[in-house]
Amino acid sequence: MADDATTRGGGTFARVLGVLVVVVVLALLAWALLRDDGATPATTGTPGPTGGGCAQELTVPVTTTADFAPVVVAAADRLEDEDPCTTYAVATSTSADTAEQIRSGVVPSRVWIPDSEVWVERVNEDPQAPALTAGPVLATTPVLVAVPATLAESTGAGGPQPWREILSGPLAPRIADPLRSTASLLLLHSAHAALSGTPEGDQLLGAAMIQMSRLVADPDEMLTRAGDDAEAAPAVVATEQQVAGQLAANAVTPLQAVVPAEGTGALTYTWVPLPGTDNGVGMRGALTALEEALTDEAGTADVRAAGFRAPGDDAGPELPGVAADAVAPLPQPTAAEADAVVTVWSTVAVDMRMLAVIDVSGSMLQPVGDQTRIALAGASAQTALSVFPLSSQVGLWVFSTDHPGGTDWTELAPIAPLHGEEGGGGHREDLLAATATLAEHARPGGDTGLYDTVLAAYRQVQDTYEPGYVNSVVLLTDGVNEDDDGISLDELLAELQALIDPSRPIPVITVGMGPGADEEVLRLIAAQTGGRSYLARDPADIRTVFVDALTHRPRPG
Repeated sequence: MADDATTRGGGTFARVLGVLVVVVVLALLAWALLRDDGATPATTGTPGPTGGGCAQELTVPVTTTADFAPVVVAAADRLEDEDPCTTYAVATSTSADTAEQIRSGVVPSRVWIPDSEVWVERVNEDPQAPALTAGPVLATTPVLVAVPATLAESTGAGGPQPWREILSGPLAPRIADPLRSTASLLLLHSAHAALSGTPEGDQLLGAAMIQMSRLVADPDEMLTRAGDDAEAAPAVVATEQQVAGQLAANAVTPLQAVVPAEGTGALTYTWVPLPGTDNGVGMRGALTALEEALTDEAGTADVRAAGFRAPGDDAGPELPGVAADAVAPLPQPTAAEADAVVTVWSTVAVDMRMLAVIDVSGSMLQPVGDQTRIALAGASAQTALSVFPLSSQVGLWVFSTDHPGGTDWTELAPIAPLHGEEGGGGHREDLLAATATLAEHARPGGDTGLYDTVLAAYRQVQDTYEPGYVNSVVLLTDGVNEDDDGISLDELLAELQALIDPSRPIPVITVGMGPGADEEVLRLIAAQTGGRSYLARDPADIRTVFVDALTHRPRPG
């Protein structure tokens, strides 16, 4: 009996063991299928067999800007409520920083939502970086100028105003670094599109960029100060979304929006997939679900509630004093257009150390309308001095033949910081006084001693060279070299070539005034030193040409 019981018990145990083996094998097969294939697009993570816990958890990294992150988080929360096995990890970074990360080989997430396609083009310019394709637009917000309440009251600012008024009037908006801030980049591009192409517009834009480059600040700090209505708070760059948010949070001292009448750029948030190794169906489904959640009815409502414009919206949030159709967003700039603005900015942002050399030969006494050429030259120098920051260093020479001491030039002011003390007053004031009295230094019978003067000026700047500045010579003349006792053009070019030190560049910027200027010679001199040559065929244009020459000076090496 014992043997029979043992046999029956052993058979029962064998059957139970066989069933368990089958169950385990089936479970392992199911787990393997889930691991290999992921979930279906409708279910991104994998709930456990009883609904408690997850057989597979999925994390989807997303990168966007701080201002748009709340919209993404709201969409992600809705999805996570439906599928607790999938988590959307939303990280914030400026679009400039993310673009730099990707260019350096670091892919921070599976999808990127930048605030302009300019940064996508930046990445695509790098042949070593992954090729990116911008997907659908999720939201936009135009760039404006935000004016504190007290400044708006004192200036009457508000609503649409032309760029000429915005930049030349009392507003003087402050911006952030356009190499890092999309709003500042788009604001400068909008101003450039409206003003460039005319001498007056180029001069105004160049002068404004010089001043803006010396007052760069953190955009959040600028907006906070402007919104607090602090004493003498400046006008600042902002977006429509930021102004609307400030109005909602601080109705007592709201910011007044000033809209560029010629149109303005707009931050444009696009869906940009990034490459990754986790391309299973689960990840693809999760990304698709998030894109749909940002563009469906609930996502569009979130976009508008956050102060942005949804795709197709002709107007954004209501702003006091701004008509619904007053803001006309311009197309996104190309990378080349953005580069052109950034190049000028990067150039003028570096302090200059300049020796200005002005012709005072007899021909400079010729009349131009109710002034003389030399008076126009002095006025152009004064215009330039009025926009130079006080940290700049400037000196002044005049030249012609027959100067005391047997040279072709005379120093009226040494190269020194404009804020420095020279004698009894500031150096800027000394220079302004000297340029206002250039006619007193004219040589009615003097000729143009061009070549010796250029060489001496170059040597002077080289002997006193200071790193960290744009060290340059800016020479203004209306004639050709007439010093028969001086060096020849070939000797000048050879001497300059021998003196050039690539690690200490000194561009010579030549400005020809009137039809008598030797355009070809001035071009050769500038080219030999890495400078630029300008010609004002009408001497009356010399003021705008001179300022343009200075705002487009070469950057330090």
